[in-house]
Parts: sequence; structure tokens; C-alpha cells
Amino acid sequence: MASSNKTGLGETFDLLTHPYRRYVLYYLRTHSGVVSVDTLTAMLTNELEGSSATPGSDTAERIEIALHHMHLPKLADAGLITFAQDRRSIELGEIHGYGQVIDQAARIDGYALPATGD
Repeated sequence: MASSNKTGLGETFDLLTHPYRRYVLYYLRTHSGVVSVDTLTAMLTNELEGSSATPGSDTAERIEIALHHMHLPKLADAGLITFAQDRRSIELGEIHGYGQVIDQAARIDGYALPATGD
């Protein structure tokens, strides 16, 4: 998955193990361009709590902290996402053929992806 394309199958599965990382990748696959951490936090909060999710809730705060300190850096280290300098905005990086793996995982999770080419 990294730009050097040396990511092994084990690292790929490790990256997709946590639902936050999977849903971030699913979201970025369906929304082109730069996305804010706030947008990703709201999306994940909605996925976990449904439409009754409250912005600024404890859940949203925990998700934002986890994204910022653990999950987004891990995806960035693998080359799957890039950060703007302020590290508050993210966009999909080079996924080098792993789009099909991400899309299949999205289908398994029940996340609807539009038909895309990789």
C-alpha cells in the first residue's frame, strides 16, 4: 500500500483490522479531494451511534483523539493517506492496486461504495 509498494499482506490486514481505519479509507474512496478530521470524526460517530449521534459528544471526542494520535498516522505511514501541513486535513494517497481489497472490505462491512476503477 505504501508508495514503495512493499507492504505485505500481513501489514495490509493489520491496517484494515481496526474499523476506524477501514471507514476512513472507505470514506476517502467515495469523496475525492481533501477531507477534514472533523468530517471524518462526524462520519465515524454517525457510523457507531447512528443518526442520533451528537457532535461534541464523548464518543466524538474519543474518536477524534484516536484518529489524530493513532489511526491517521498509521495510515499515513503506510502511504495510504496524506496530511496537509496543519494535520487537520486528509486525502487519499497512492493505494497501488489495493483499492479492490478496500472495496471488498467495505462490502463486507456493509458500506456502500460507488463503482470505481483503481
